[in-house]
Amino acid sequence: MAYHGSLLWLQARLIPLVAEPRELWLASLHMLRRLSRNAVLLAVLLFHSIAQAQAPDRGLLSELAKVRAIDAHSHLLLGGVEPSGKAAAERRNAADFPLRLRGAGPEWARAWKTLYRVNVPDSSEKSIAALQQARELLAADLGAEFAPKMLDQSGVELAIVSGDPPPGEPPSRFRFVPRADVFLRPFSQDATEALKPFFIAARLYTLPKGLDEYLRKVVTAGLERWVGTGAVGLDFSIAQFRGLDFEDVNAEAARAAYGRLVIAGELGASASDLKTFQDFTFRYIAREAGRVGLVVHVKTGLSRDASGIVGNGNPLLLGSVLADPTLAKTKWLLVHGGFPFDKETGTLLLRPNVWADVSVQDLVRSPTELSETLRRWFELAPERVCFATDAASDPSAPQLRWPELTLLGAETTRAALALALSRMVNEGLVTRTQALEIGRGVLRENAAALHGLK
Repeated sequence: MAYHGSLLWLQARLIPLVAEPRELWLASLHMLRRLSRNAVLLAVLLFHSIAQAQAPDRGLLSELAKVRAIDAHSHLLLGGVEPSGKAAAERRNAADFPLRLRGAGPEWARAWKTLYRVNVPDSSEKSIAALQQARELLAADLGAEFAPKMLDQSGVELAIVSGDPPPGEPPSRFRFVPRADVFLRPFSQDATEALKPFFIAARLYTLPKGLDEYLRKVVTAGLERWVGTGAVGLDFSIAQFRGLDFEDVNAEAARAAYGRLVIAGELGASASDLKTFQDFTFRYIAREAGRVGLVVHVKTGLSRDASGIVGNGNPLLLGSVLADPTLAKTKWLLVHGGFPFDKETGTLLLRPNVWADVSVQDLVRSPTELSETLRRWFELAPERVCFATDAASDPSAPQLRWPELTLLGAETTRAALALALSRMVNEGLVTRTQALEIGRGVLRENAAALHGLK
């Protein structure tokens, strides 16, 4: 009787644990019936331990939910939620996005109800129109308090935003990392407007004819001005255009390439000249960033909309840059954590000046999948892992707005943390107190230490 009772207990717990084909489970159970009583009892204990390992510690999850997080990399709009020029943007099909970003499923309905107090039963045009109206009405009603209120709903205290700091005193709940890609592409047709503030500050009317003057008057002066306006880092998205393999280039070769690029422009230049200039200038910017105290945010791996060449963002391409002794004072944040090259990212975290965040991963991956990455990173360098979302309002998709993405990213990260840390506690790798310290570090303390935030 005890044998059959144990078998029924085991059967009841095996099936919910893992989603496998029904035929495989029937075969497994048939095999179990052939086992001796002691073997079945041993299997019962084994699978009971597996069940415990897969379930997060509810107390740990509850404690992590209380941590006021720092979003280490976001793109939120301080004045509202709808991006400018949204009407002119081409609408993309939901199927063009990763599954979790399509705006369908219970987590989205829950997010919209939490944030905007509106029920969205489906993804019909009527429902989406009601959602957009609710968003805009709430933003208008709350005014300047809209963005802080949305962060509160997500348990986020402070967001580090990709973009230039606004004029005047920086808002208390936000810090900024201006985009620095224009320094690597000053010859492109769309660079003139972006470089105008730097030219005005340097009393220039056009690009200097020499590389040294460009670096001194435009790049260095620009970084120092960003520090003066309260920026805590700078942001590179250059992997959209090229790989992250920035070689150590001779200064004379870079000067010669720059001289030809000034004449030919980016479209008329040779690929080798452009790469030579960018390789040299990227390392120069990184060195200057370390000197003035700006963290270098580099987007790696997958982009939020899954566009571009993913291989360009493999973080291992940065290997020689991160190992450059002249850049030892530079602090790096590998935005997106290099996913799908997240295993490779883990090895880079062993360097004392390299951090990685979970942005985009906490939007396109499930808590279970993300927990596997976190677990690998924690076994190497838990102090250099940061929570981040990369939340932004996408004009091509009405469901993709930064409040929703901030909330979903925060929920996913907390759940993934609880899963990864509970397993580590169950396996005796850390104590529950240590696990909670690691979780608080990811959600808040690591980003604060990296960016020098009080």
